Amino acid sequence: MENKIIHIEIPCKDIKMAKKFYESVFKWEIQIETGFPGYAFFKSGEEGVGGALQESEKIAKGEINLNIQVEDIPKALEMIAKNGGKTIQEKTEIGNDYGFYAVFEDNSGNILGLWSQK
Repeated sequence: MENKIIHIEIPCKDIKMAKKFYESVFKWEIQIETGFPGYAFFKSGEEGVGGALQESEKIAKGEINLNIQVEDIPKALEMIAKNGGKTIQEKTEIGNDYGFYAVFEDNSGNILGLWSQK
């Protein structure tokens, strides 16, 4: 049995604003379902981890630790800025051929990571 993450919840103060951010930056399909008030469900790619945006009045920075795989970190950071987020850590080499990472803040104040092999 694999021990993989299958669901992640990302807190947000405004679910519609957060939905627009993640759809614009990462092209995720996100659905707000009436049966689950305060939740918008997503799947990150064909084989990626699924989860939900969760509306919450209280959001503490660092509540989640989520890294999103992207093809081009600088391009992703540019899209993040254009959609109300900001760069916390520019593209940085991990070393030992483990790729690169960056850290950003989304438009709800969450701190998340980006990862790319190149």
